[in-house]
Order: sequence, then C-alpha cells, then structure tokens
Amino acid sequence: VCSTWGNFHFKTFDGDIFYFPGVCNYIFASNCKSSYEDFNIQIRRAMVENATVITHVIMKLEGVVIELTRGSVLLDDKLVQMPYSHMGILIERSNNYLKVSAKLGLTFLWNGYDALLVELDKKYANQTCGLCGDFNGIPVSNEFISGKTKLTPIQFGNRQKMDGPTEQCDDPIPPPSLMNCSREFASICETVLTSKAFTSCNMLVNVQDYIETCIQDLCHCDSSMADFCMCNTFAEYSRQCAHAGGQPLNWRTSELC
Repeated sequence: VCSTWGNFHFKTFDGDIFYFPGVCNYIFASNCKSSYEDFNIQIRRAMVENATVITHVIMKLEGVVIELTRGSVLLDDKLVQMPYSHMGILIERSNNYLKVSAKLGLTFLWNGYDALLVELDKKYANQTCGLCGDFNGIPVSNEFISGKTKLTPIQFGNRQKMDGPTEQCDDPIPPPSLMNCSREFASICETVLTSKAFTSCNMLVNVQDYIETCIQDLCHCDSSMADFCMCNTFAEYSRQCAHAGGQPLNWRTSELC
C-alpha cells in the first residue's frame, strides 16, 4: 500500500514515510519497468484555505484515462455517473471515499480532500516508479540513494515531477527548521495514537512514525488549524490499521476531530 495524506506526507510501498511539499503535477505510482505501462497515476496538490488538499488526479489504466477532481469524474474526457463499470474497471463511491478498482490488480481510494491510497498486487514488485517508490521491499534502498548519493525527500520528490505541456512549475524549497515545537505536542499525539481506540493497531502498524508525523504537523501548523492537522494523521493511522487487519475503535469524540 502506498499513501499520501495531511500536510504533504507520503508513505511508499516499502514503508518509508517522508515529507514533500510539492504543488506541481507528480507521478504518484506507475509501472515503468515493462514495455507496456498498465497504470500511471499522477497527483496534484494545492493549498486551499491553509490546508493542503489533493485537487486533481489523472489515472491511466489499461489505455483509459480517468480524471478525478473533487466535483467530477471524467473517463476519456466524458463525464461518468457512478457506479461505473467497464472493461475491468469499477468506479464507485464507498464510505465517503471515491474508489477505483482495476482487474489488473490495483485499488485506489481518495477521500476527496487530503488523503489518497493505492493498493497494488505483488506481481508489480520491483516494477514501479514515482513518489510511491520502487516496491522492492527494502526501505530507503533505491528511493533515497542514487548511485552513491543520498537524496533528500525534496530531491526525490522533484524527480517525479511531470509538467503539463504549457507549464513550468517551480520545485519546492526545503522548509526552514522548526522552532515552535513544544513537548505538549508530543504528549497530545502520543496520548491519542496509543489510546484504547488504537490498541489493536499498535500491535500491527508502527505507531512511532505517526506520532512523529503528528508532532511535525503541529509544529508546521497555524494554531487555528491545529485540530485539522492532527486529525489527518490520526485518520491515516486508522486507515493503515484497518488495512493491516486491525480494528480501530471510534477515536473521534466531541472534543477531538
């Protein structure tokens, strides 16, 4: 599973979590090692009212082009009514997510805002390119090391850019180091992510990565958006847990998210 959520966070097929604040068009995942490209998924993010949201997704699946925005689904430039099924591709709404399943072994979920997830059949191991990495089962190995050079997440992300025919989109600059990071943030993040609601998850999905992501977000975050920033990572942890076969309980309360 490869996913992206919240404030520019990405998790590769091999499990690396990194931060890449790019607002151009990027290849999220494609199968690039075979003579015929079964799938190619591209995403574009923007800042909308202080929050980062995915605004545009282009999926090329078996020669069909699906374009998703928050309001519409186009297939080969024609508006599609859901559920739509044709030639091994199913597009439907499922529990607040837009879901695209392809018989070739791919499931795509998008919540219409910040979070998107792609699940891929193992037959594509070692066959992928893009922000999701190479799916070789080894974290860091080929994504963040090129030849003998270690790449930063920003350098790795910039390599996945695909400008449109008439666009020249600037690469992001590395963010300044974070100053206003308080201990209080660490305790909020930890308290929620190791709470009773996530007991079954803590055994299945490494919680430390998500605690760190949550702290990072609170540090980057405008204080008026703190709730939104935390909640995205709690929601992602919950999705990853359910995916791994865990049973997250209801972690949302009237006070939280």
